[in-house]
Amino acid sequence: MQAAHDADRAVVMHDGRIIELGTHDDVVASDGAYAVLWHTWQGEENRSAEQDSPVDIGSSSIGLSQGGDSMFTPDQLGLDDPAEYVAAERRYAHAASQRRAARDSGGEGRTLLAVAWAVEKQGRGPEALEYAQTARLLLRDAGDLKFFAECCHSIGVWRFHHFDSDPPVEDFRQAVEARLAIPDLMAAAQSWHNLGFVQLVAGRPVDAAFAYERATDLLDEVRGGSETSSAFRQLGFVYSHQAYAAARYGLAADALRATTKYFEHVKQTGAHREPVYAYLAPGIALAAAPEIPEEEASALEALADIQPDAETWLRVALGKASDAMTSHVETGTGRHAYLGAHLLALVELARWCYAADHRDEADQLMAQALSLARARGWHGEASRIDRRRER
Repeated sequence: MQAAHDADRAVVMHDGRIIELGTHDDVVASDGAYAVLWHTWQGEENRSAEQDSPVDIGSSSIGLSQGGDSMFTPDQLGLDDPAEYVAAERRYAHAASQRRAARDSGGEGRTLLAVAWAVEKQGRGPEALEYAQTARLLLRDAGDLKFFAECCHSIGVWRFHHFDSDPPVEDFRQAVEARLAIPDLMAAAQSWHNLGFVQLVAGRPVDAAFAYERATDLLDEVRGGSETSSAFRQLGFVYSHQAYAAARYGLAADALRATTKYFEHVKQTGAHREPVYAYLAPGIALAAAPEIPEEEASALEALADIQPDAETWLRVALGKASDAMTSHVETGTGRHAYLGAHLLALVELARWCYAADHRDEADQLMAQALSLARARGWHGEASRIDRRRER
């Protein structure tokens, strides 16, 4: 963005058309997409030098009038058209001011949470959290448990992505408590599941296992023995993460059994739920194992049709993650492909490459993960990737 600032003219394009053109001051004053990215960039202290060059954000792009290199499309960042988020921010901010004038604290809290969502999608994590914190207080005072819980859960997710500090345990716990009080057991299970993952990343496997077990208990309670309910299908999320956790902190045989459980569930439901974590698990476990647990490896190979080899599993995992981000195929999750899983797949394969002395490829994989995290504005993720690279 500094290069755009210093150029004679800056050009903003949308769907191949020029929608903003002029000096830096002119296009900032127009209060459009360029202004949003400029103010976002100014607020980020850890922006890398590579981001001083022209930025391309897909169907809406910013570049110098003399041209520039492209970076990532919105699809690659797990986003829709960036212009939609700019418009949504303005629309929800206007609605929030109307609710404030009407002294409707609950309505103001709900619309501020929507503002926070739109702002976070533009990579402005700290600002999104400020909106969400205000919304949480308003929703708490209004007694709106449903949106208070949604706000707590969102704050936990955003803190994890944007900051590399203590895991947002309390935010997810507040979400769990509120969702149990509603009661909304399915949503409470989701918050337990997210809490488990942030505990796992923080190196607290026992706490993570407890959270995953609570999520499983709630989903089992909701499904009541049914194998066709949405609660039963949602178990796939937990099974996938439990397989990854077993690979990171357990024995190889345990990880392979947990992965087999996930693929058996997929066979029953016909749909994957966050499959990248399950595909990573055997690769991580086999890479660390002194010898292959033959019985468990054979059972998993028969089910998944992937040979029991660490590199093979890790490359398949990255392929699944990459395909989900860049194509419009049905992912089986009923939601946008998840950039966090793609980052994790890049890092895990890079770690294997370092161990196998494939340093050039490992460096390239780490650099790609770091660039993606920074382009999305997820500086907490970027910091964790940097630490893994230094190891």
